[in-house]
Amino acid sequence: MLNIKGFPGGRRAAAAAAAALALGVGAVVWATSPASAAVRPADAASCATSALSVWVDANQSSGAAGTIEYALEFTNIGSKPCTLIGYPGVTATSAAGKQLGDAAGWNPVYPARLVTIPAGGTAHADLFWSDGEVFTSGCKPATASLVKVYPPNSRTSKLGFFDLQACTLAKHPYLFVSVIRSGPKIDA
Repeated sequence: MLNIKGFPGGRRAAAAAAAALALGVGAVVWATSPASAAVRPADAASCATSALSVWVDANQSSGAAGTIEYALEFTNIGSKPCTLIGYPGVTATSAAGKQLGDAAGWNPVYPARLVTIPAGGTAHADLFWSDGEVFTSGCKPATASLVKVYPPNSRTSKLGFFDLQACTLAKHPYLFVSVIRSGPKIDA
């Protein structure tokens, strides 16, 4: 299930985990411990969709020039490290699961690199929503209730709640996504 993470305590836990790890205190792996962009360890296979928890962090948003950016987080809920590389697939859907408009396009703002996510660790991608396209292009907006997310190179997806206005016509791109990157996205 894809979750919307919207409580400020999540950032404090991530900051505490990073501080503890930086100080060398303990060997606890937190759910928000960062993934590393490195060579695939011998014991790390590609992340199975079933081993991931995926959510849009509603507190991690920023906007400029008609686009709002959200953090799309991927947590390894499995017991072993796993890897991801590339772009996730993302679509907005109605409550009944009907896709609304085009799938998210790729935003090549970052190069693709192999990301290893330790058990309990998190990686992220950026999800960009263009309100300018939705509200000014005549694309017949409708409210999406769900986001369907396919991890990179996966044929299975996770569904979760995330309300946004969606463009219902084809060839009106309003969603874009970046490649998976190391660690959770934390606002500065």
